[in-house]
Parts: sequence; C-alpha cells; structure tokens
Amino acid sequence: MSDATNYENLLVDSPTKYQNNHNDLSISKQTFCNGYEYTKITNNNTLSEQRKLILHFDNRNTLQVANNVSATTIEQGVNNFLTGVLWGYENDKGEWEWVSTSPSLHKPNDCPNCTTYFKYLESLIVREASGRKDLRAKTGSFINNEGARFRRFYDELIESLRYNRLGLPEREREDLILTIEEAQEHNTNELKPSVEHYQRRRRLSILHKDLVPVNGFRSANGTLYHYILPSFFRLIQYLQETNRDFVIYLRTMGDDSKNFLENAERVLANEHPSFQFNQPLHVNLQPGRIERSKKDQSILLHMKFEEDSDMQIIADEFLIHEKLESGHGIHAIRDDFNAWFQTNYHYTTSKPIWFDPDDRNPRSHHILFDDNFRVIDPNDSIVDIRIMNRQKHKCYSCPFEFYPELENVFAVQANLYLILADQDYYIKTIAECEKRLDQLLQDTETLEKIKKESCIDHA
Repeated sequence: MSDATNYENLLVDSPTKYQNNHNDLSISKQTFCNGYEYTKITNNNTLSEQRKLILHFDNRNTLQVANNVSATTIEQGVNNFLTGVLWGYENDKGEWEWVSTSPSLHKPNDCPNCTTYFKYLESLIVREASGRKDLRAKTGSFINNEGARFRRFYDELIESLRYNRLGLPEREREDLILTIEEAQEHNTNELKPSVEHYQRRRRLSILHKDLVPVNGFRSANGTLYHYILPSFFRLIQYLQETNRDFVIYLRTMGDDSKNFLENAERVLANEHPSFQFNQPLHVNLQPGRIERSKKDQSILLHMKFEEDSDMQIIADEFLIHEKLESGHGIHAIRDDFNAWFQTNYHYTTSKPIWFDPDDRNPRSHHILFDDNFRVIDPNDSIVDIRIMNRQKHKCYSCPFEFYPELENVFAVQANLYLILADQDYYIKTIAECEKRLDQLLQDTETLEKIKKESCIDHA
C-alpha cells in the first residue's frame, strides 16, 4: 500500500470502515430546528443494545493531547503522536532511513524491518523508567528538527485542536495577537542574537490574561486549544440519548488522570456551552490502580467506587471483572508501567481487559482505545486480552496470533486524525466493535480455538 493511500485511510477511514449502511447499523443525517445538521446512528441489533459497554480509554493522543502532569504541551503532544505513525528503519551505517512520506497507523507492507520513529527513539533512549522523560523531550521537538519534512501534517493536527474555529471573532483576535507577538519576538532576536537570548524563555503572551474557558488549554505562546477532545463528550451524549448502560475507565500508565477527571466533571456539569447533558454522570476523582505480581504477573485491582467505604483490593480476576462491570460513571485506573517495562513492553503485562469465549450471550463488552495498541508485534502492544476459563476459574492472556481477529472487537488503535476530524468517531467505532462481537459470537470454531490455545497451564 502506498503512503498516499495510507494517509488517505488515516484521514478519511480507519481500521473500522464507516459505511452508510451496515447490516445492524444505520447512519443518517438529521437536522435540528435551528438548521444545524447532526449524525444519527442507530444500532438495529437488539442483542448489542442489551450489553453494558465497559469502555476503557488511554488519555494521551486518545482523549487529550496536552498533559499537565508531565508538562506536555499541545505542540509537544502532536509531535509525539507523529513519531508514532511515521515509519523507517536503521540502515547498515546505524543511520535512520525514512520510508514514510505521510503518516500511517499501519506498518508498510514492503518493509518488514520497519518500525515507527517513536519505537526507534525509545530503544535508543529509554534504559529505565525515568528515561521516558528524555524520550518525551526528544519527540516533543520532532517537527523543528529531524521531522521538518512532515510539517504540513503537524499544522493540520494543530488546526484541528484549536479551541476557537476559523471565522469566529475570538479566533480573529487571537490570531492577530499571535502574529504581532511573533513578529516582535523575531525582531528582538535579530537585535540580540546571543546564545543566552535564544535560550531565554519567551515573554508570556498577553493572551494569558484572558480567562481560560472550560475544557480550554492555553499553550505557552497563548494559543487556546481543546484540553479533552470533543468527540469524548459527544460519545457520552449519544450513550445517554440512546439509554445505553455504560461505564468509562481512563487507563493510564502514569499520574496524569487527576486533571482529566476534574475537567471532565466540569463539562459534564453543563459548564461547557457546546455540550449539554440531560443526565448527571458521576466522576470518581479517586483513581484506582492495577498491580501485577513480580513473581507470576497475577493481577491485583485497587478500586474505590462511590458506594465503597474503603479502597477495595481484589486479587481474583473474575471478581475484578465483576467489579469493573458493576461501575457507572467515569473512573481512572493506573496500570502497572513497571511490569510492562520490565518485560520489554510485552502485551501480556500491559492493560488487561476480559472476555469469556464460552458465554455466547455476554451481558457486557470491554472495548479499549489506545494509540499504542497494535497487532504486528507482541512487544509493541498495550492491551492484554484476558481469556476467562470458568471451569478452571482462571484467566489467561490470549495468544497474540489471535489479536488480528480481536482487533476492533475488544481493542482499537485510536486514530487521532479521525478523532479530531469526526466528533462521531467513537460512536461509529464502538458500533462497529459491537457488530464484530456479534459476528465473533456466532463463530464457534474460532471461539473454541481461542479458548483451547489460551488456556494452557505452563509449568
């Protein structure tokens, strides 16, 4: 597949193909009384609608781009994303060679040794967990250095993240101030071209005197961006409008959930003019965590729901699944980064979700969105699909060979381009995952094979 085709797929399509008519999914354009159009999506499969959705989201490049905890700006976040969708390889001279001419979620077919630039830098820089800070610094300046050739893709993403749309008076004022201040900064640099001057921090924009609106994030130069991506709130609106039973878990590998939860709580309290919610949705501001045993990688959940008097510590995976299934609202779980890192990022120590292949009429459906989910390398994927064996009362990591069949059923590689371009991205993708689960549940042969190959006890 050519890069041009890859880029077209990245912008217009995704691994889940959106069509106007699915067998169980109908998509149509409707119009409000004020003339604004919206997309109406109807899932005609009553079995899917009866299942509770257990939705898991990574935050970085999935629900947000900026990160206050790690001091990641919008600009750095976009740079970081691009390094994860641009491919190449290290040549015989030890130098990096680009294969990509445009971004793609998928590895080029004609380059078996290709890796993303992010994974290449990770292998060079990260020797221990603390090295990820240096990795973020390196990837955060990508466009201004070795990634200059990909500038137009960076600019498109940045524009999609702007809080004020083109044509609005607020945007015209913001752009005018940014242009004037950039020119002043340029003139000052020409007058004082010393090393010390170049290294000093840029003077704070007068835009920082403006009040930052709900779900706004102002960059160092004063540009106002979305903090949590609007498609997330559109999804919640849709789930409430269609009376779906659901729970949302923010799944992170770091301490970056607090700001997200507090911001989401304000938007869900109808403080944002673009998003109004008919029903209250509880936001649990106390994150839980998943811990893996160093001895056998067994899973331990620390979680406190609103009805719990104390933090619950659960070691039985079946009870963990039931606990997560019983939740409502929005919660955060910190996954065990050290366990994942110490196994060279092997998927079996990453973010767990659960599936019982013997249950042909499940009452719930786990779906995890993460830009680091991939099906090409077991050491380059971040979802551990746990196969539940009720006869043995034990859970096993699904063999990676089945991941291509389970992709876009239980785990989705989040597509930042589409998330920004289409506010219905999550709605459509979840509907597609539900349709594919329906198909999988009818495929007895595959289900039996998954169970047989997964549930093997090794000495």
